[in-house]
Amino acid sequence: MPPLAHEPGHLGRRRFILTLGGGLAGLALAESCDVRWPADEAAGPGWAPGLEERLNSTCLVCPSRCGIRGRAVDGRLVGIGGNQLHPLSRGGICPRGAAAVQTLYHPERLRTPLLRVGARGAGRWRSLTPNGALTFLADRLQQLRAAGRPEALAVLAGYCAGSMDAVWRQFLRAFGSPNYVADAYPDGTDAIMAAMHGIPQRPSYDLERAGLVLSFGAPLFEAWWSPLQAYVAFGRPGEERERHPRFIQVDTRFSRTAARAHEWVAVRPRTHAILALGIAYVLIKEERIDADFLARHVAGFDDWLDDRGTLQPGYRSLVLRHYRTEEVSAATGVPIERIVGLAKMVADRGPAVAVCGADVTQAPDGLPAGMAVHSLNVLTGNINRPGGVLFRDEPPLAALPPAALDAMTRRGLARSPVALPAPLGAPNARRLAEEIAATQASPVEVLLLYYANPLASSSDGATWTAALSRVPLVVSFSPFLDETTSQADLVIPDLLPAERWQDGPAPASYPYPVWGIARPLVTSPGGGRSTGDLILALAARLGGTVGASLPYVDFEALLKARARGLYDARRGMPFGDEFETEHQQQMQERGWWLASAPDFEAFWTALVERGGWVDPFYDHTDPTRLARTAGDRIELIPQQLRRQADGAEARDPYRFRTDDDRTADAFPLRLNPYRMSTLASGTVGLAPWLAERPTTFPEVHWIPWVEVHPMTARELGLGDGAMVWVVSIRGRYLAQMKHFAGAARDVVNAPYGLRHPDGTLANPLQLLDGATDPLTDLASWCTTFVRLERA
Repeated sequence: MPPLAHEPGHLGRRRFILTLGGGLAGLALAESCDVRWPADEAAGPGWAPGLEERLNSTCLVCPSRCGIRGRAVDGRLVGIGGNQLHPLSRGGICPRGAAAVQTLYHPERLRTPLLRVGARGAGRWRSLTPNGALTFLADRLQQLRAAGRPEALAVLAGYCAGSMDAVWRQFLRAFGSPNYVADAYPDGTDAIMAAMHGIPQRPSYDLERAGLVLSFGAPLFEAWWSPLQAYVAFGRPGEERERHPRFIQVDTRFSRTAARAHEWVAVRPRTHAILALGIAYVLIKEERIDADFLARHVAGFDDWLDDRGTLQPGYRSLVLRHYRTEEVSAATGVPIERIVGLAKMVADRGPAVAVCGADVTQAPDGLPAGMAVHSLNVLTGNINRPGGVLFRDEPPLAALPPAALDAMTRRGLARSPVALPAPLGAPNARRLAEEIAATQASPVEVLLLYYANPLASSSDGATWTAALSRVPLVVSFSPFLDETTSQADLVIPDLLPAERWQDGPAPASYPYPVWGIARPLVTSPGGGRSTGDLILALAARLGGTVGASLPYVDFEALLKARARGLYDARRGMPFGDEFETEHQQQMQERGWWLASAPDFEAFWTALVERGGWVDPFYDHTDPTRLARTAGDRIELIPQQLRRQADGAEARDPYRFRTDDDRTADAFPLRLNPYRMSTLASGTVGLAPWLAERPTTFPEVHWIPWVEVHPMTARELGLGDGAMVWVVSIRGRYLAQMKHFAGAARDVVNAPYGLRHPDGTLANPLQLLDGATDPLTDLASWCTTFVRLERA
């Protein structure tokens, strides 16, 4: 008899679907609904210039920053497709991008600035003109400067990589505040690379040229950095499957990503790293590692002498001592023969790349767990090689001018930030809220929120509620009255992506530098001003150091000025078709570069018309892309980690607990929150048809649900479809319980981002127990236990 879905181990996709029947078969067959590829454009009868217009741009809904092509008729956006010239997405577009049309014309969208006139949260506002809102904000910031407290200004920004991030940082530096906090999908991979490679940036994965992709909890086709990157790597419609890598998903649930993998390896929660080290054990024992690469480029593999002359165990000894296959099998639930088979596949189907997901790093031991996964790439020498882990350059944009600093600005910048970073992390939103809430007189007097909704996204909404109550002026730039914006004092709504100029660099997961341009596809019918333009106008209004530091008339002018760096770099090209891109790549590999335009004006025009710029060449011979540590070697037992950790953890970062970490019998079920592919990016939840797309449960659309294995549900006496309260020590929320054979036993899988028909957010994050990784300060998503109560 085939193993049941709840038993950890290996199941091929076909076998698993046949075992479970039609319910999950519908999930796998829904692949075609997840990405739309472009058809040939044809002008219909009656088409004439000025009636219909098609323009390339960049989607700003999620970090993927895919290329899009908008279709406007008589000045109204009627459709969004993919830009076939974009090197990452190659004409594909996901439902989130297509839903931007609905968001653009959403009836609840804010079109004018609002000033609170009643109590916070009471919903009483009066409208301001755009200039009136600018004057109000400028006056309050001038008061901070007049009081000698520029550091009392803080910005909390969601994901805005590129020039918006640079403008915010420049504005704060010139104003005199060190308080910029980016709440931008942190996953800890930058800390892993900083510790092991001395390169503090997120890694890139050359998925297209890999022979095997082994994903440890990374939702490649759902809420990863770029689902389109994964779709392109594993095959577009009409392409031969043999050309693409084999894909294995290691996961605790049968996710949409697992459904698309060639194989799913089910593991018990919190055992991804143990399985990775079990695979490493087999590779080492059978001498299937890249010994030459380890000898020339890696430190810490063999035993070593510390400063006192004491012999310390290296990575090899630690793995061989603690991760024998039979012990790993007992901990993870993966059969011994499957562990051996995975190791042999890693060795035989190279280049093999191991991808680490947030399911691994969002844990109390998340950093060393992520290191364990990444160590497989080091053992096989698949760093800075085609099909492996790469460290790409950023686009060579012209820098903003150096920030002008006066005496007051220098005094403000000399003060400590309100939210101090973790040892191997960055300042985060939770620390900012805790510091503000802990004092009667808030250290922040003006808080600017840019695409940040911490009352919905934070794991501690109560702390954020207390923090907001202590800040005298809260300003939101959200175009919708989300949970946090409803508590603001001033709302200056941003234009939506289809109406504004902005840039969209490709996420770090993509191995080549890409600079996408978002341009207005239509004119905003309500007028208004983009936040980028507003900040530039605010800088001009404030004058002094701030005005001198941002001397641009609008954001389009700023983007054009920065694009000159691309032109002067004499590398890369405006987006082109596959032949043009490959030709440029081959020429640059030989030391040549082909100019794409006779002068900068023609170059800028080509960038805007084609959608952006790419450099398709990657230098695999550059040793600085391997390691920038003190010894110029990759460190399997990082010195930086040894300095931060104590005792046994410093000597052996690869020891992971295998016992049950349940804390109370009253809460017998482990909570496993996860992000939905369609609802992971803020305002996309406003598009109604996204909630009707096929999900794990095609018949469930409008009601938040949780997934429980049928045997667990029977033990609890709860039938399929029952409404239940999900209860932890921190709170509770209401959801529909669905039986799901792809769930682990005694685990409640809880999608994050769903809402009830009345708009109430069903938020499993606010049930979390508050545990964090002390090294990265990331919240733990896997250590909370709950119970289910019939509603």
